[in-house]
Amino acid sequence: MRRLLLALAAGLVCVAGAHAQGPRVEPPGGMLPAPGLGGPTDSSAPPSVPIESATPELVVDLSRARVSITSAFQGESILMFGMFDPPGEVVVVVVGPEARETVMRKQRVFGLWLNTGRQSFDDVPAYYAIAASQPLQRLLARGVGGEILSLEDRMSTVKPVGSRGSSELARFRGGLLEVKRREGLYPAAIGQVTVQAGRLFRVDLPFPSRLPEGVYEVKAYLLRDGKIVAAVSRPLPVGKVGFSAQLAGWADHDGALYGLGAIAMALFAGWLGGAIMRRL
Repeated sequence: MRRLLLALAAGLVCVAGAHAQGPRVEPPGGMLPAPGLGGPTDSSAPPSVPIESATPELVVDLSRARVSITSAFQGESILMFGMFDPPGEVVVVVVGPEARETVMRKQRVFGLWLNTGRQSFDDVPAYYAIAASQPLQRLLARGVGGEILSLEDRMSTVKPVGSRGSSELARFRGGLLEVKRREGLYPAAIGQVTVQAGRLFRVDLPFPSRLPEGVYEVKAYLLRDGKIVAAVSRPLPVGKVGFSAQLAGWADHDGALYGLGAIAMALFAGWLGGAIMRRL
């Protein structure tokens, strides 16, 4: 009897221990829990070290979102700054809206300067400027090419309207380049991109007073081993604001009234000046 009671007590203890531990659940089909959900993790990739992205990071921004042209506009400089994954070089290209441009050739005939020829070109950028952290020719010589073009290479891509000899086209292209440079729209010098702490960069983008309106494109390229590994583009609207914008809109939409108003103002200014001079 005593032995029977001891056996029953031992059975009750085993049943109580099984209930305390809970039922054992087997994964279906012998599958193991997925990593990160309680299962084993890869010891070669510690969780504290982030996985490096396959595409290098390039982050840029502009100090101003637009260029506002007023009646007192004398040009403006906009700061572009950003960050990139080193190593690498940064190239910034600013391109204005493309349009058709006509170049006229003047010659002296019997003591008078007359237009003796003209040539039109399509896809001519209104503004074109380049800045780089290293000399641009050195970067282009390493096989960059393609999307990044020097000013001379970009001008060779404009499309002539009509047929003309190659030597004549070269002279007209040279004339177009000279006029744009004289107006400050095609800076001859390459701007300097300043790199700080090996990954931060900044560059001042100058815009002249004779800046045409439109949406400009500011592109930043990250170069590594002579190849473009990342690129970021930012639109930059350029337009008139204030009273000058109202006058421009009036001249575009109501040309006749604008002309009559200009004549009336000129007559009034002449009469007022004469009246003042008579009193003096």
